Amino acid sequence: MVEFGDGRRAGTARLTRGAIFASLLIAVPVAAYVSVQRPEPHRETVDIKAYPWSSIGKVATAGFGTAQNCTGAVIGSNHFLTSAHCLYSVAGKHFRPPASINIFLGYARGDYRVHRVASRYVVPPTFMPLTMDAAGSDFAVVYTDDPFPPDIRPLRLATAIPPLPVAVKTGGYPLERPHLMTADQHCLIKAISGDAKLLVHDCVVHHGDSGGPLLSADDEGLILGFNVLGYPLLVELQEQSKEGGMAVSAATISEFLASQPAVRLERQKLSRLRIAP
Repeated sequence: MVEFGDGRRAGTARLTRGAIFASLLIAVPVAAYVSVQRPEPHRETVDIKAYPWSSIGKVATAGFGTAQNCTGAVIGSNHFLTSAHCLYSVAGKHFRPPASINIFLGYARGDYRVHRVASRYVVPPTFMPLTMDAAGSDFAVVYTDDPFPPDIRPLRLATAIPPLPVAVKTGGYPLERPHLMTADQHCLIKAISGDAKLLVHDCVVHHGDSGGPLLSADDEGLILGFNVLGYPLLVELQEQSKEGGMAVSAATISEFLASQPAVRLERQKLSRLRIAP
């Protein structure tokens, strides 16, 4: 575990220049695809007051380097999940300080119901920014000092991957409509990577959807994965019906969370990796 908290400063990771996860299915071994028909792919506006969309939020970062906007989901009273690359400043070549990470629930056209600021966050020690090899570790657990309102129901993380294909839905704040939550509610998980860390799906996802949950269509509030890869910017703005992406499996994240108490016992060993504002 690599922890980012108040009172410490970010160091520089080993990097390669380039866009973050700009294309699909590169260097990821996947199982054979299953051919299944589905309705014409599209996104639609959803009711942000209704569960499970009420537990999905907009993530906005600020500070040194270009600000970034992503999506994430509430998974506990003060726990929020998003993509690790959303918390990384490409221009500054460091992870952003927690105080610069803002979470908005019930966000629409500049208004919101809940605003929380991160107090700390953790990412897997195997995550390396700007590398395709790290896609299976591209998630961050964000903690807030102030809990979310009690009527915000946390979404649940699956601990196993069900037999494929699996009907799913996903929602978030893509770049072309950053001020409204939209969703593709008729898509499928069609394959998994050889190490079972990544799920390949045919949902319509674009920039801004990173960190958005891939939800089971049959079990309300159950997260099967978190989006990390989609079509690149030049495609998404012109061809909104383009579909397909990858998500870190919820089972991978559940395993990581289960290991945290044991990992915290090793905090002395990880001190040199700690980064802060």
